[in-house]
Amino acid sequence: MEGIEQDNIDLIALDSGQAYFAGRQHNMMPIMAESYQTTITSATPTYYSVAVFKDYSSISLQNLKAIKVCFSGIGMSAGWVHPIGSLLKNSYISVDQCNAIVKAVSSSFGSMCLPGALTSFYNPFGNNPTSVCELCGGYNEAFCTTSDIYAGYDGAFKCVAEGKGDLTFVRHDTIDLMTTGGGQNGTGGQYARSTFRLLCPDGRTAAVDDYGNCHWGEISSNVIMTSAVRDPDIVEGYKTFLLAIEKLFGPSGQYASTFNAFTSLTSYPNSEKELSRKNLLFSDMTKKFVDIGNNNYFTWVEDDFNDFLKHMSQCPSDAVRWCVISLAEKLKCENMIMAFKAKDLRPEMDCLYGGNTTNCMEMIWRGDADLMNLDAGDVYIAGRRYGLLPMAAEDYGDMSMQFKVVAAAQKTDKSTTLFNMKGKRSCQPGIGRGDGWIIPLNIYIETEQFLPDDCTIFRNIGELFTRTCIPGALDSEYNPGGEPINLCEGCAAGGFRKCQRNSEEQYYGATGAFRCLVESGGDVAFVRHLTVRDNTDGRNKAIWARNRRSDDYELLCKDGRRLNIDRFEECHLGYVPSNAIVTSAGKTSIQKEIMWNLLNYGQQFFSSDIDGDFHMFDSGIWYTDLIFSDDAVRLMKIPAEKQDYRAWLGESFIAQIENLHRYTCVNPDSAISLGPNAYTVTVFVILVSVIFHLRFPQQGDLRLSGPPSGQGAGGGARTRDRRVPADLRADSLATVPPTPQEEEEEEEEEEEEEGGGGGGGGEGEGEEEEEEEEEEEEEEEEDRQQQQQQQQQHTHTHTHTNKNQNNRVIINLDKCRLQTFFHFYASLGYKANLDLVRACA
Repeated sequence: MEGIEQDNIDLIALDSGQAYFAGRQHNMMPIMAESYQTTITSATPTYYSVAVFKDYSSISLQNLKAIKVCFSGIGMSAGWVHPIGSLLKNSYISVDQCNAIVKAVSSSFGSMCLPGALTSFYNPFGNNPTSVCELCGGYNEAFCTTSDIYAGYDGAFKCVAEGKGDLTFVRHDTIDLMTTGGGQNGTGGQYARSTFRLLCPDGRTAAVDDYGNCHWGEISSNVIMTSAVRDPDIVEGYKTFLLAIEKLFGPSGQYASTFNAFTSLTSYPNSEKELSRKNLLFSDMTKKFVDIGNNNYFTWVEDDFNDFLKHMSQCPSDAVRWCVISLAEKLKCENMIMAFKAKDLRPEMDCLYGGNTTNCMEMIWRGDADLMNLDAGDVYIAGRRYGLLPMAAEDYGDMSMQFKVVAAAQKTDKSTTLFNMKGKRSCQPGIGRGDGWIIPLNIYIETEQFLPDDCTIFRNIGELFTRTCIPGALDSEYNPGGEPINLCEGCAAGGFRKCQRNSEEQYYGATGAFRCLVESGGDVAFVRHLTVRDNTDGRNKAIWARNRRSDDYELLCKDGRRLNIDRFEECHLGYVPSNAIVTSAGKTSIQKEIMWNLLNYGQQFFSSDIDGDFHMFDSGIWYTDLIFSDDAVRLMKIPAEKQDYRAWLGESFIAQIENLHRYTCVNPDSAISLGPNAYTVTVFVILVSVIFHLRFPQQGDLRLSGPPSGQGAGGGARTRDRRVPADLRADSLATVPPTPQEEEEEEEEEEEEEGGGGGGGGEGEGEEEEEEEEEEEEEEEEDRQQQQQQQQQHTHTHTHTNKNQNNRVIINLDKCRLQTFFHFYASLGYKANLDLVRACA
């Protein structure tokens, strides 16, 4: 197949199952098909897959483990795809791992011979067990390959006939070919036909001649294939050539007596005993060739084959959901989905856009996503705040699963050292990161560049440098005060992208920080130990990195020296554990194994930065470190005993992180104020409160009274105080019209007042009433103006902001409680604004 794809070979005859994989993996197409009848009775010639065993054997589908099975070869339709697909479909074989169908089959049967199962094409990950070749009988390099004596349909039948195995799956015409009285041109076979029976998919057994009612599938015939990029005229020439072979050397051909192209010789000299095989070049039962017409490799195999193939791709997990933090990452993730799918990797991947690192952590914690890749500083937050576990880590070429942080400067800038940063400009990969925040800030403190006090570290950095680029430094998650602004003035992106803590900012990450230095955005860059080397001397094809020489830069050491960039072993600032892929603590060991295998199998195909169309560890020339770090060479599984954030990061690195907590005044646990149980109880309480207060309005509800009623001569007016409580009275609340019940009560009060005032009658009383009416009219006019202003405010959406969080919860009239709850449930997750909930309730 590879020879045809590379244009070294023109034609090959393949089983229809093999033809499917050839077309899909090697861009090949069928041009002619074998026909096993002289007269064409259907558009697609077919044969049957049957299961053959010796008559005296005790065979049962309920006890596959006791059966020794001989397969014709992996990937063949009648000998592999149809029977195994049927057994999987009917649950005779169970699958507990993805991308490991051979392992599942080997664990379900007893000993077996599966030729080709250990070749790189069918075993790209090297996880097929060697036990699949236990019954094979080949010698040296022929063992367990397509050249094995028990390979092919005739070899598999021979394996059972000679007592090596109990069961085999072959074409139905193989029985004619291998038993006495069968075969073509009277050649027949050497085994007694009466000693064999068929095993049916429903568990019955039948005579070998009853294959029409006891078969495992009807299969399209073998095809002759060539490259799909061949010129049509050349393809027509191939067809003419094949038809000429049939005419001259077919069963009724002009020179059939001299050479029959469709018959394999049955006897050879002892020195060529391995040639005593059936179905050499073409099937021995072939009568003629037929043109396949407009069929391709996919349509030729028909629906049954594709259905069985789906069952052979079974996976205990439906999908793995990867959370990304930028649109550029989402695009790469979607390309990764297509690349993995092209290699039939299971489970399928899905990409979820979280927007930022913290949101993705929370999505994984809630069970809305499964995986993401995090810097060591983020792993600490993910583990401490959300209980996430590191399960795999990046390797940068030395298998240590860590890197060193270095400070790089221009070689011509001789005055800059780690001890005179005042008034300089710095380039740092990002806030909260090991290389861009934790190590550099501890260096500033260690070298006494400033002496921070509680909550002053952001102001200290702003005063130390004239300007810096620390992506994310003004985000409320890391810097609640959002100042000073010169922490982001050195960043290069424009608009909303500026200083974002993701790849939208050009100076984000270690490569971005070095680019900041290269483009004179800063005097010193804190980067990884390989960053300078990876982006100079032509190693990075991006425009900004072209013509950059590695000897133009030096490393700043903690002892004041400046050294060559390759001497990072003696001139670095500290160690940081490598980026780690994290998942929820609720995942079982089987689920974590499935996710790891998917990534591990994926990197077998796509870890190279040179070959292929997709590269896991490359982000192109416009972005850096998308999903994975560009300087990673592979992923490594983290041992089970270190799949905890504290064990993974180590106490030394954690101590540096926690040393900064009192200076930043950001509680690492602040994003979770409620645990799962408390959250459930809170939701229940809010629901009950919402229902109760909507059903039974109280005086303290968010309602404002209408115009106050006047006073009659008979007594003072009873005014219902339905105003907003003092603690909620603000311009963020709108007027709520009185309920119909309240309007009726007010009308009754007015009628009573009018009736009570009709009994008296002097002039003094009349003057007092006129004065009272004038006062009432003035008050009504004032109330009417106030109501108009409130009604104008009613057209706007008003918000109440919690002083501790920047989450905004909508309060809108008497729907306050419902909207608060829904916003709480849909947007805040477990971070409820309890003060506002109580206010609304």
